[in-house]
Amino acid sequence: MPRLVVFRGDAIESEVRLTDDPVRIGRHAGNDVVLDDSLNGVSRSHAEIRRESGSYVIVDLKSRNGIWINSKRVKEKARLALGVPVNIGAFELVLEDDASATFESLVAGPQTVASAATTGGSVAVTRSTGSGQPPPLPVGPEQASLPRTSRTRQILLWSGAVVLVYAVTYTVVRNRSRPPIEAVAVEPVPAPAPAPTSTAPVEAPVPPAVSNKALNEQDLTAAREQMAAKNYAAALSEHLQPLLERDPENVEGRDLKRQADEAIAALEAAARGLKKTKDQQSAEVETTGIPRKPGEAYTDYTARVRQIQSALAEGKSALEKQEYVTALARLRAVERDAPKYQAADALAAEATAKQKNAVDLAIDNGQQNEQQSKLLEARRWYEIALKHDPASLLAREKRAAIITLMNDAAEKLYAQATAAVKMGATAQAKRLFQQVYDTTMPGDEYREKAAKQLELMSR
Repeated sequence: MPRLVVFRGDAIESEVRLTDDPVRIGRHAGNDVVLDDSLNGVSRSHAEIRRESGSYVIVDLKSRNGIWINSKRVKEKARLALGVPVNIGAFELVLEDDASATFESLVAGPQTVASAATTGGSVAVTRSTGSGQPPPLPVGPEQASLPRTSRTRQILLWSGAVVLVYAVTYTVVRNRSRPPIEAVAVEPVPAPAPAPTSTAPVEAPVPPAVSNKALNEQDLTAAREQMAAKNYAAALSEHLQPLLERDPENVEGRDLKRQADEAIAALEAAARGLKKTKDQQSAEVETTGIPRKPGEAYTDYTARVRQIQSALAEGKSALEKQEYVTALARLRAVERDAPKYQAADALAAEATAKQKNAVDLAIDNGQQNEQQSKLLEARRWYEIALKHDPASLLAREKRAAIITLMNDAAEKLYAQATAAVKMGATAQAKRLFQQVYDTTMPGDEYREKAAKQLELMSR
């Protein structure tokens, strides 16, 4: 019967013998295998091992960080192979063949003993019962019997050989099956294209890859809104804890979590009827530039000060990273509550000017690519312009126009590929479908159609 061995680093955490019943895996205590490591990406109900068609498969239960085998993420489910590690967060799960049955058969299995009977000169052969104990040997002067010390030495010799072979095989398979660590190359953002100095055509700049931090930003924004409404528990459980599970080193998330914890502790202290002493009340001071509102409790005031300071720090950081939408949102929030606090209004004006320049540059680069019939690159530049300013009307119009041109071109190529399929020109059809796929972007109608056709033709 195979077993599942759970490793963390080089240490064995636990072992589970697999049967026909499913085995649920996750960090929640109700799972069959509990991987208590939420900060390294283990979900509450992460995966399940099932027996299908004579083998075992591991199924992803829509976990946040997925299941990895040989540095590749499992889409839905994958078959488990002996000795091949399955990575879930900081854990490795290895399917191994349980050698205990073989060992027991050598040590305590049925033994066959031959004895010579005196009647008729025939040989009688007897087999021990399943209890593992040999039958008593008959007594007689002409009988040959195996000494008990010799039989014990044979048992110990075979047992040691089996354990040695199993240990060597396990070590070799485990060392060879560790997935290699792949280096990730970071593509630098290209500098703006220089102005042309001659009449020769200038190569249009290539747009940089747009980083996607929408999920973290969405959780941070929602957490701030709930904390502003004094719903600290919901901010922790629904947004900050999932964010820190994905990104444990997120500075803004850790700071907001600390603020929420302090606010919850203050509310609990107030509910128990704890009051500040006169010495504590005399130590209450206001932060310069952030006046205290009439009737505002000091705990509420200090929480509001921390929020303003955090928003200002986030706005400055986003402005340095050219994330103008985030920078303006944070700086304007500070400007509304404390406009003169550390020149928040001047910083907001600076962010607005830089945002406009970035949008104009992206639109100019898109037009250069469009003039050279590089529709895909032009569309990416217009997308960058909208990333800098989602409200830019010109960027929206440019992107809509380029999408129309790309769809018209893709529709013609797709029609040619379909005609080639009907005429039996498989190679030409495959080339045309691939061209449709390469000249469109994810989410485009004809890109999805071409992908399905390519998948059908590759079978």
